[in-house]
Amino acid sequence: MSESIPGARSDIESRFTTAPRSVRVLFVILLVSLAGLTLSTVLRSHEGRIVLLDNWLFDALTLGASALVAARGIYIRAERSAWLLIGAGMASAGIGDVLFAVLVPDGHSPSIADPAYLAFYPLVYAGLVVLLRVRRPGLPAAIWLDGCTAGLTLAAVVAAIAFGPISASIGGSQTAVLVGLAYPAGDLLLLALAVGSLTAVGWRSDPRWALLVTGLALYALADIHYLFRTGDGTFTEGYLPDAGWPAAFVLIAAASWLKPVARADRSLPRLAILIPPLVCTVTAVGLLVLDHTLPIPLLAVLLSAFTIVAVAGRLVMSFNQISALADSHQQARTDELTTLANRRAVTTALSTYSFTHVLQSGPTPMAGPGLLLMDLDRFKEINDSLGHHVGDRLLVQVADRLSRSVRTGELLARLGGDEFAVVLPAGADTETAHALAERLVEALRAPFDLEEITVHVAASIGIALCPEHCARPDELLQRADVAMYRAKSTQSSIVVYDADKDAHILDRARTIEELRTAITSGQLTCHYQPKVDTNDGTIRSVEALVRWKHPTRGLLLPDEFLVHAEQAGLMRPLTTIVLELALRQARRWRDAGSPIGVAVDLSITNLMDVALVTDIDRLLTTYDVPAAFLTLEITENVLMTDSVRARHVVESLQDLGVGLSIDDYGTGCSSLAHLQDLAVNELKLDKVFVSRLPSERSIAIVRSTAALAHSLGALLVAEGVEDTETLAALRQYGCDITQGYHHSPPLPAEELTLWISRRAPQLGSQLTSIA
Repeated sequence: MSESIPGARSDIESRFTTAPRSVRVLFVILLVSLAGLTLSTVLRSHEGRIVLLDNWLFDALTLGASALVAARGIYIRAERSAWLLIGAGMASAGIGDVLFAVLVPDGHSPSIADPAYLAFYPLVYAGLVVLLRVRRPGLPAAIWLDGCTAGLTLAAVVAAIAFGPISASIGGSQTAVLVGLAYPAGDLLLLALAVGSLTAVGWRSDPRWALLVTGLALYALADIHYLFRTGDGTFTEGYLPDAGWPAAFVLIAAASWLKPVARADRSLPRLAILIPPLVCTVTAVGLLVLDHTLPIPLLAVLLSAFTIVAVAGRLVMSFNQISALADSHQQARTDELTTLANRRAVTTALSTYSFTHVLQSGPTPMAGPGLLLMDLDRFKEINDSLGHHVGDRLLVQVADRLSRSVRTGELLARLGGDEFAVVLPAGADTETAHALAERLVEALRAPFDLEEITVHVAASIGIALCPEHCARPDELLQRADVAMYRAKSTQSSIVVYDADKDAHILDRARTIEELRTAITSGQLTCHYQPKVDTNDGTIRSVEALVRWKHPTRGLLLPDEFLVHAEQAGLMRPLTTIVLELALRQARRWRDAGSPIGVAVDLSITNLMDVALVTDIDRLLTTYDVPAAFLTLEITENVLMTDSVRARHVVESLQDLGVGLSIDDYGTGCSSLAHLQDLAVNELKLDKVFVSRLPSERSIAIVRSTAALAHSLGALLVAEGVEDTETLAALRQYGCDITQGYHHSPPLPAEELTLWISRRAPQLGSQLTSIA
């Protein structure tokens, strides 16, 4: 095998490859030699050994086929260990042939060749197991036990039939009997495993297993023929079955290089896995019963007993697997905290209703199920102020009360967070659904005792029915969610879906789904507004402002979608996208020789996310941007929050070295004590004060805020600068940085780069290369 195999080691062709020319040539030589050997057994005029054919050609065939299989394992990475094991087993058998021909001329058994012959079975068995695991990972252990059980059963049958003739021919030597029976037992064990694997994989998707089964069957037939002919003393070389051994090896070699068909698996039905243990049990029991009327050898009785034990073990394993499968199905449809059904169970139930609905639909709409969707009011406040462990206790108590309010046939579930649902059976009407909703609301009316604290919980419930409110049952979740949202927004406890009233809510739901798509499909982008030094007019940094390039509505501003992102829990992925876009652009500016910092707004939702610090640290490392070139803008109301988690996140962000800016300063509940605790880099004066200049009160606010910022070692930033007069006044009153349309509106990165180039030609010449 001196010829290299093109692409055999590449990742593209790592799974399977076509046999190279040298391999195909060797296959042709083996097939011609096999045909010659087979034809000689039919045409030779006398019985007995022909050394050139039965020794040299026979051994060349077995060793050549072994070399092909070993080459498949050496040169091709995919399934390497499997084919190396199989090739080693075949080579061992081939060496046994050489030893038998040279050192055992009288054919006496056992002999020095038997260890080499017998090593074939464990090596090939291990190779088949590895091959099957690669092709079909995750098969249960019972499959492997089926192979052992089948081997024991077939060995018992062979022992019952062949023990007598073999024992008589060799003078009753127990060792010889055991060695003689080891061959057909090993053959049948391999054959049983190969047949089971063929069942599991499917011959259409992997025809190699069909060749393996055929080859192992030929090998077994040749061994059994040899066993019986030596048992009755009539064996001589040169019979047609002798060609079964090299033919089997050539088939196995062909299987090793055969490329599987890229087609879906065609396995037998699941009940087929019961056939092997059933057949083995009937056979073993039959042998044991036969022993009472027609005595059979002790070895056959023992093998039959071992078969019964193996079948019992297989049944135990199957029972455990079924129990585990049932438990996993139950767990997959059960909420871990409350032990109620979960969202998967609800969607499965509605899908089942939908399937029945389609089958039974006719001229008149079929009465479908109903759905109640319930959300606890102000649960987030309880969770944040008292802790998640208290919130979990509340959810458990809520689930217990709701469970006592539903009736048989009504499926109560927790969908996640503080959201619960009840699936009503088919035929439910509005009156029934509303009565259940009232029971649920009443069940929550009494206070809940939580760690020496008593809390009251209310709920908002949306009701939707099929076919009154939707064409298919699997649409009920969306309809009930719309009704529940209207219940929360109108402060009503119970609301039934109304298509006319809920049109704007449907639009909200549609926008949220489109926003999910926008986050994952690259529709979000950033515009950048410069922050200009009031002293020399240089660009100190830019603020990254998110925009949505909507495929049908055009460019959307944050006010049009951020509120939806907050409500739908999308602020984390959205903020991550903005940070990534901003830091990537900052990296480009730095590469062009202009280190411009970027500022990104954060919401209170972001600051409640403990993973925010890790995400920012990762992005700074990914884009190799110094932390000092990133400023995070938060509103001053964040400083007033009692959330320990939010304050911890802010402190951790400062530990990273990123800048901190208090946005919209002066519009919230300012607290100098909180400012004293945090090292603030900027105070960003809200544009409401800037727009009222030069009123005396606004001047006083600007002067005092500038003095406060400078005393804290921070800069004062004024946003909303619209004209030259305002800019001059802000410079006079101590403002350090200004931002607004007087300088530039928010621009895409390319346009801002050109804008900078016009203000600073030297800087612009460096930036234009990346515009």
